[in-house]
Amino acid sequence: MQHKFHHDHNSNQKPNANSNIPLLKNKLAGYSDEELYEYRQVFNMFDTDGSGAIGIEELESAMKNLGLEPQQDELEQIIEEVDQIGNHEIDFDEFCDVMKRLNAKKRSWNEVVRECFAVFDRSESGVVSKRDFRFILRELGDITDNAIIDEIFAEVDVDANGIIDYDEFTFMVRNYMTDDDIAT
Repeated sequence: MQHKFHHDHNSNQKPNANSNIPLLKNKLAGYSDEELYEYRQVFNMFDTDGSGAIGIEELESAMKNLGLEPQQDELEQIIEEVDQIGNHEIDFDEFCDVMKRLNAKKRSWNEVVRECFAVFDRSESGVVSKRDFRFILRELGDITDNAIIDEIFAEVDVDANGIIDYDEFTFMVRNYMTDDDIAT
């Protein structure tokens, strides 16, 4: 009879040093290596005691470091919304889920901005000319006063090179958006 610690010396297979990894990989299968690396770096900054979970005190400290002044009830609400296990902490899996949702929202925002830019970039040159800018504002924005259009263009064309590049366009859209849910 063999006991559970029996080792077969005839076997050429090495024991798997990462025997617990498949369980973790199954939970995190939807993430790229780059995402997991980035999320781990951020998670470790919040997990100041190295426990493998972010508690309410660590969350409060992290938020204060970001210049926020969270109230106790806000902290509890954040933990409650994220904590799928019910242990009043945020573990790495739960943190990854939150980060994935935030990144998806960010990606969808970037897609909207890119589509808007394509409307303004009528020549498909990668920049918006003053002529195209004027045309779009007249046709879609109902602005007919050239002085107003020129003023807006000059404000958006930060480097004053006579064209609006994608970065300038993105900056304009973010500054002029009124719906905070879309712009964040």
